[in-house]
Amino acid sequence: MFTDGLRRWLRLLSVTISFQLVAGADWNYFKCFETVRRCPNQNVSFYLYTRETQNNPTQLDMFNPESVTGANFIKGRPLIVLIHGYTGHRDYAPNPTIRPAYFAYDEFNIISVDYNPLALEPCYLQAVRNLPTVANCTAQLLDFIIANDIIPLDDIHVVGFSLGGQTSGMISNYLRAGRLKRITGLDPAKPLFVFASNEYKLDQTDAEFVQVIHTDVFQRGILHPSGHTDFYVNGGVVQPGCDAATMMTTGECNHNRAPEYYAESIATEVGFYGYRCAHWYLYMLGICRGGRPNDQVAVMGAYTPNTTRGLYFLTVNMMPPYARGSNYTLREELASISANIGAPPPPPPPVN
Repeated sequence: MFTDGLRRWLRLLSVTISFQLVAGADWNYFKCFETVRRCPNQNVSFYLYTRETQNNPTQLDMFNPESVTGANFIKGRPLIVLIHGYTGHRDYAPNPTIRPAYFAYDEFNIISVDYNPLALEPCYLQAVRNLPTVANCTAQLLDFIIANDIIPLDDIHVVGFSLGGQTSGMISNYLRAGRLKRITGLDPAKPLFVFASNEYKLDQTDAEFVQVIHTDVFQRGILHPSGHTDFYVNGGVVQPGCDAATMMTTGECNHNRAPEYYAESIATEVGFYGYRCAHWYLYMLGICRGGRPNDQVAVMGAYTPNTTRGLYFLTVNMMPPYARGSNYTLREELASISANIGAPPPPPPPVN
């Protein structure tokens, strides 16, 4: 009798949950789902922005390929593909900072990927499991654009933030037209990716040049180098100005600085310059000093040369403009980080 009652209760609960899911009820974990691994996919949308249409973008619908072939792409101009992170959408980081920065500088084609239904809070696990489908659908669109001579492969640059940073690497698993020329990962997400195979995260095999900008390695962002060149801003630890006085939590502020730095790099006349160091631990221990005539320096952001290799470290200002140029040594950067985390600064250099 008890068993029959339990069965009836479980059936009722199952029906109730199914009804709520179909009705789209916002019942925390009940709204989490993994999408069908098929493209096109109604949960992955694409929007084309140009200078002229930046306030009224064109939706590119692969269910209707004519929406792509008839779209107002600017021929002869590069294509930037922006991919948001967890809980995001087409008007969420990195989009609100990077799109206006590009259009203020010059004419570009920008596609913002929107997979918001697949990355809702608190559905992080499902969001991660949905990323291969997001990457597959993005690759399908890019293949179509390339095959129809709208934009050549060499003119495509994928920029992903957080989960989008990891997604950008997965595109290579599905792109048939060839290898992407350039990927920029903006503080690629750490949770569930530290021990993931390279097939399911960003690494340097995913494009001819992969640049990664790290800003929150102790919380949301991954510490391990993931590209041909990795930039660690303030060691990737604490970003100046990200403290209790900000509107965001410290970790969120650190994480969101990556797209802000990249956006500023598009038009800065000062530049974000980092000094090369063999390893993150050596930098944090103060072994890499920088400032010597033969020290290798590289510029971070939109115009990092594709030939750049290695790990680079730099510090930034607390408020925009963040870039400090190439005049700061690693000793000064270490002192800046120490001040931010409450540790004593490194000793002054010996007097010659």
